[in-house]
Amino acid sequence: MTRINITAPKSLDALGRIIAVTRRAKVNVVNMQIAADTTIYRIHMDVNGDPDEVNWLVAKLDKLPEVLTIEEIHINR
Repeated sequence: MTRINITAPKSLDALGRIIAVTRRAKVNVVNMQIAADTTIYRIHMDVNGDPDEVNWLVAKLDKLPEVLTIEEIHINR
């Protein structure tokens, strides 16, 4: 399992783009939490899938101009 932590500006457009890219990846989203701060969204996703697909997803999300920071953490459960 991999956890992906993202910060993005507080905009529904940014959130929509992140979700659209995630839907295109061949991974299973186990859990997704979105916390809104005054100016940013903090998004935490737990995903299962082939490591190449997870890497593809992180690379695509990192290329989005709306993504301020992204972090990939491998979790053993």
